[in-house]
Amino acid sequence: MALLKEGEKVALVVVLLALLASCQREPLREPQAPSEPAYRVVAQWGETGRGPGQFDGPQGLAVSAAGEVFVADAENCRIQVFDSAGKFLRAWGRCGDAPGGFRKPMDVALDPQGNVYVVDFMLDSVQVLDPGGKLLRRWGRSGKGRGELASPVGVAVDAAGKVYVSEFYNHRVQKFTAEGKWLAAWGGEGSGEGQLHYPGRIAVAPDGSLYVADAHNYRIQKFDATGKFLGAWGSSGTWQGQFQDPVDVAVMPDGALHVADSGNFHLQWLSPEGKFRAEWKLPEHQGPKFQSPAAVARDAQGFLYVSDIANNRIYKLKAIEGGAQ
Repeated sequence: MALLKEGEKVALVVVLLALLASCQREPLREPQAPSEPAYRVVAQWGETGRGPGQFDGPQGLAVSAAGEVFVADAENCRIQVFDSAGKFLRAWGRCGDAPGGFRKPMDVALDPQGNVYVVDFMLDSVQVLDPGGKLLRRWGRSGKGRGELASPVGVAVDAAGKVYVSEFYNHRVQKFTAEGKWLAAWGGEGSGEGQLHYPGRIAVAPDGSLYVADAHNYRIQKFDATGKFLGAWGSSGTWQGQFQDPVDVAVMPDGALHVADSGNFHLQWLSPEGKFRAEWKLPEHQGPKFQSPAAVARDAQGFLYVSDIANNRIYKLKAIEGGAQ
């Protein structure tokens, strides 16, 4: 074999070194731990005032199948409607006791046909409007009997069109037909299973079960559609999974819960078994109305909407699973 010339030797050495480098193993690296579940703000809108898109004490929320966001603008005596990015679309309502008027609308819900149900804390009534705000019917009167109301704060409608109303001072949930016919009631003041103490709002889960924010018992209770007690989560405190006046809950398709914990000024994310996953705190605010968040609702894409009555604002959040970007 012919001897290599000096230049060829150098070239061969360079090639061998390159081959050796390519065969070297990458240094071992520690596997990255999955990121913790978290909330991310994707949009926010609103400010104090009476104009379109402004609020004075935004309370309950509902999101239509088309993604429109309905807000009970309590102190402005109206319902406002926005697109999913916060663009103002329309509003209706006026301050007064006449049909179609409100004194303190506290919550809003939508039925499968898109009709809008509004409970009024001061008028002890349920009003039903079409998607454009035209009054269809109204029911309710003050009292403690069947079908009577004492400061309703929450309303929800299930897939069959049945209507559920929670009452702050009667410490109960009542069930009605879409026309307002009384069907059932459960609760009663107390701290036992199925009892309620100044309840907040109601959520209908995808499986038809009901979740009630049992505010002054510092827990979330679960019922079937007839009022049978199914379970409860929470206790009084400031630690993970504990509550101070939980006022609303949103239930995801997998059974996870997002709780508006007003007394602790944050949103909590719980597993279907009630295990703490994440929290989100609203921006700090100095003032006499530091009672946020007031309500939480989800849309069909899984985004969450939170009303903040301290800052007169709506936040749109994304709940990010562990390991997700």
